[in-house]
Amino acid sequence: MKTIYLLLLLSTLGLNAQIQQAGVVPLEEYAKYKTDDDFNLQNVDYFKDINNRLDKYTGTWTGTYDDNTLTLKVSILEKVEGLGIAFDELLIKYSIVKDNGEVLINTLDEHQFYRYHINGSFFAETTSVYLAKYTGLQWECNQKGYAILWMQDEATIKFWISPDNDMIGEECPLGNIHIMPTSEEEAVLLTKQN
Repeated sequence: MKTIYLLLLLSTLGLNAQIQQAGVVPLEEYAKYKTDDDFNLQNVDYFKDINNRLDKYTGTWTGTYDDNTLTLKVSILEKVEGLGIAFDELLIKYSIVKDNGEVLINTLDEHQFYRYHINGSFFAETTSVYLAKYTGLQWECNQKGYAILWMQDEATIKFWISPDNDMIGEECPLGNIHIMPTSEEEAVLLTKQN
């Protein structure tokens, strides 16, 4: 009798593990769900970086553009909750320093929940392009959009911001105020430091 009870217990535990894993989808498949007309996520609980696709983005990256030095410090956050679904995502802290030493922004030492970090989202249709949400200090002047990280090779990333197309308010007489490159043509090439 004890043997039958033990077998039932083990099979129940195994079934529960299978049910829990059924809602886990590889992170790189998110774009397939996002472009689906129905956006059917009823069987998805967690977009997990099962295949370690995010690992190649982690570390410290630097590059120069327009007399500025951009530094990105990239790490992975696991199982971030959003819309009732969990995601593994990148957290990108950054700094921009002018050649004369003036600091335009520095979030490198801020807590992971600091509002102005670049964070999360998903791969485009290829795992060499990662999209992350960006909201700058002057967000009301449309300093926001998606950060594009395009892996060129193991040591180089092409980086730029694809701005949102929001209306610009009266408090922004200069219109869009961006301090990072805003097109692929202006992109900064970042080199991995560690």
